[in-house]
Amino acid sequence: MSEAQSWIYIDPAGQQAGPIPADQLQAYITAGHITTQTQVWTDGLTEWITADKLEGLVFQPAAAATPQEQDPQINPGTTTPDTLATEENEGYPIPYIKKINFTLYITCIIAGFIFIALGFVLLVSADTAASEAEAFNKALIPMTVSGIGTIALIVAGVMHLIAIHRVWALLKPGGGSISPGLAIGLIFIPIFGPIWQIIVTCKMPGEWNRITAQYSNTTGAPPFTIAMAICNILIPLIGQILWMREISRGINFMASARLMPGSNPQLSTGGGIVLH
Repeated sequence: MSEAQSWIYIDPAGQQAGPIPADQLQAYITAGHITTQTQVWTDGLTEWITADKLEGLVFQPAAAATPQEQDPQINPGTTTPDTLATEENEGYPIPYIKKINFTLYITCIIAGFIFIALGFVLLVSADTAASEAEAFNKALIPMTVSGIGTIALIVAGVMHLIAIHRVWALLKPGGGSISPGLAIGLIFIPIFGPIWQIIVTCKMPGEWNRITAQYSNTTGAPPFTIAMAICNILIPLIGQILWMREISRGINFMASARLMPGSNPQLSTGGGIVLH
């Protein structure tokens, strides 16, 4: 464990705390702020882990609580005004989500069209062959170049579907009306798929803006606009790029906000789409 690392942990109240330098972890353990079962995270981890998995740290055995030290019994039927205020002020429970690499997305689109165009030029400029075998050999390089371009465009399309999945995964804890799996799955149904994609796209801005505006840790989230959603539908290439840029900003904001002190993150369940 490098001393230059900074760690974030979940305190006993269930709130995210930190970051703290790695060389101060032992002091937090000695003070009782971090126990063996405390959830901790640092850059490079794909999910939260318990503190007992960290090497080089010494945990004190928990002392048995005396009757005077035991927690008082709380009547579950009684809720004080202070408790209500605390519950209402909790941040949005942002689920674990990975960022979208918009630069990679644009690179795939540009490279895809360049390679396809280059393959077409090579194919047209090839000399007429004397036999079918020679013709095939001369066409092999142009077809390979065009195939690379096609693969790049497919990767860009997959990244767009992943972005849609992640947006609806982020909206799910706030009561999003469409589950992330359903949002993607029905797109592949013949005939109905394009209609469903329009529904998923047009519902996204309203639900995103409504949900993110309700919580203190998401009020700064970039808004989604219905104008960009319509551009995505009516202008296949340029509109899709503009829409992808907008939703990528929102996804990346939420991924960063999840790690900020004072946020109310959900722990990762290990599922979902992880390509990035």
